Amino acid sequence: MESTVNIIKQDLNVARKYFRLKNFESLGEMGARIMTNLFLGEEKDLMIIGYLIKEISQEFIEIREEDPVRLNGCMDAGEKFIRDLSNSLSDDYNHIMIWEHYDRYKNKIVEFIPTDVELLIYRKDVEFTSQTTQKLMKLLDENRSLLLDNYNNLLYSILKEQKRVISIYGFTKSDLILYISLKAFYEYYLYLLAFKMVNKLEGESIADKVYQYVDQISQLPTEFEEMGTKSNKILGELGYKTTMFQMENVDPRETIKSIRGF
Repeated sequence: MESTVNIIKQDLNVARKYFRLKNFESLGEMGARIMTNLFLGEEKDLMIIGYLIKEISQEFIEIREEDPVRLNGCMDAGEKFIRDLSNSLSDDYNHIMIWEHYDRYKNKIVEFIPTDVELLIYRKDVEFTSQTTQKLMKLLDENRSLLLDNYNNLLYSILKEQKRVISIYGFTKSDLILYISLKAFYEYYLYLLAFKMVNKLEGESIADKVYQYVDQISQLPTEFEEMGTKSNKILGELGYKTTMFQMENVDPRETIKSIRGF
């Protein structure tokens, strides 16, 4: 454990330097590297760190593309978050604190994500976000069989809508946990779908693996600490399985696009 943690701290130091250089693409690659090092060190409990580094990489790429000037206003919050992640890797490491750090970071940068027009008009409504999150989770649960269809877009669409609502109307910690958990599941799911499509298998071939995580995520408790603990276990398992797929296979998005023809 100690050796792996030291490696991850070094990874985070490199990630922080890439962040300062505004090289957010390399920052995302460091998130993937962290997950690979955790896979090799068999430390599932820390996979959440890799997922969150990849998430902020995408957020900052989008902010930079939307408005490079606005980017300067949220750089401090991003660097502090990476520093907080590194500092959390101590003898009293607690994954609940990781979620606390992420919540504070997200609250600081959320004003930089919507467009200027949206910021002028929309007002924060966390209750609406939480209601939407629950409705989207219900939609996923009730339509889970669609995930076995080669041409479905269900999980991607749910993530897109959840991200939009979180960015505009605000969020609770539970909303963030569900979003990150679903996004981790999506990465894993794409490999399962690609495997099914390449081998021309029936939906039942991946049903158990898919439904397992639909159930686990849909049934996460509402109390924050218990939710954080159980979601961390889910992220650990998904991170481990997804990293194994990544080491053995090509990018599933390219495979799926090639077979679908679009």
